[in-house]
Amino acid sequence: MRRSGIAWAGVMALAAMALGGCASSEAPAGGEALLPPDIERPSADTCAALRPARWAAASGYGASGAALRVVAMQYKQEIRHVVDYATFRTKMRCLIEEHAVPQMRAGLPMLVVFNEDAGLMTLATGTRGAAVRALAGSPLGAPVGDQLPLSMLGALALLNVSYLPQILAYRARFPGLDARKQALLAATDTFVRAFSQTFSDIARDYRVYVVASNNQARYAASREPLDLALFKDPDLGAVDEVYVATDARVTNTTYLWGPDEVDANAPSGEKNLLFRNEKVPLTDIETAVLGLDAGPSTGAAALANAAGYPLAGFRLGFATSLPAFQWGYDFGAAPPAGFAPCADVTVSYMPCMDALGVDVVVQAEANPGRWAAYQAGGWQPLEWMASTWRTVADPEVGFRYNITAHLVGNLLDLPFDGQTAITKRGGTAAPRHYVGNLEFESGTDVAWYQAFQGDKREFVQLAPWVSADAPRAQLAATGAALAPGSGDALENDYLETAVWADLVR
Repeated sequence: MRRSGIAWAGVMALAAMALGGCASSEAPAGGEALLPPDIERPSADTCAALRPARWAAASGYGASGAALRVVAMQYKQEIRHVVDYATFRTKMRCLIEEHAVPQMRAGLPMLVVFNEDAGLMTLATGTRGAAVRALAGSPLGAPVGDQLPLSMLGALALLNVSYLPQILAYRARFPGLDARKQALLAATDTFVRAFSQTFSDIARDYRVYVVASNNQARYAASREPLDLALFKDPDLGAVDEVYVATDARVTNTTYLWGPDEVDANAPSGEKNLLFRNEKVPLTDIETAVLGLDAGPSTGAAALANAAGYPLAGFRLGFATSLPAFQWGYDFGAAPPAGFAPCADVTVSYMPCMDALGVDVVVQAEANPGRWAAYQAGGWQPLEWMASTWRTVADPEVGFRYNITAHLVGNLLDLPFDGQTAITKRGGTAAPRHYVGNLEFESGTDVAWYQAFQGDKREFVQLAPWVSADAPRAQLAATGAALAPGSGDALENDYLETAVWADLVR
């Protein structure tokens, strides 16, 4: 999450009350023959039935000498995907089947990037989430549109009731627990079963590297009778263990799983976990409404968090939305005198990653708000160039690639939207642009954003939006029609797709 135009001061008060394609230059080899024969695979018919109304196959670009093939998912979240653990697991595997498997090639590692908040909707899983799922499917899901998300706050209140036994257990273990995040902490066992195990298993079964993010506490497996009684999902039969938060910190964490086990003693969902990155800084929504804990901003812990992980001759760094906009100086300007990029990563997260040797930026995204809309910096897609495109165009850093995977779809009365993209320094692809970025409005758009205007060759791949480019007023009207509560035929009709590209050293 980064930001939105919602009046968050009002939301904070209410929260307190509630909580009381480019054609490939190389035809991909079919991935079917590369898969282990005994893995769990949903059928093509099952996956077709789970597609949203607006769907497109992945578009991509192959390159000779590739060292890593990257697939960036643009997943459309829908409440039907979280009825139980199996429905979420099946949908995530369908995304792999439809967008990643066709791109697999023997001998070429694959990195699959899912979006930020990939596990957030799993809070509505099972009996404990039934009231939230019912709310989402009713007219009260978006009672006044997306300008004041009353239903989001109502859902938090419902979850506080559904998870009350677990909340009380954690409040006893962690005195002073922030009430805003208590439902997220209470759902630790749910998150592990729905989110961690799903993506860990995908990496192992499909022999790929997987990135996904969730607002989740660190955890351990427990077989203690008291923990089994307190934290077991009431929908499950007998279980051997439950997953229990080891402290009260709930962070927006981006995880990287690999195909092979690296720690046999780790709990389920983490045996093949290679790296985790805690988001820093956080947005107003994350701090004021959800009460999340930020990652480290200074010192050795901040350096370790920002340094990323080596893979296939690259160093992956993780900038989950807002951190990808933190540079410490304007584009086109030199860093200030005495600039120390890692002194405080809340100010200069991106230059710090560069100083630590990161050359591939993984930017998992869940942009809360309309895409074709005006923000504090002016036109939002133009403002977004300060991350996805600037990463590979700023002369003060040496990043080579940026992979930005957007979440789309309305969650109750909060929309998520964007255009998934892969960018490359020195790119020579056909020029592309986000919708509305052929225009520049002096006095509305930030002055130094003018360099972001127009077509850019650095876009190796860019997912289309729900409509072709048009004047901004027309695009904004389409964005309003997509938003929760619009009543328009386009309401919640976002595009699910993926883009892929080969990374060359």
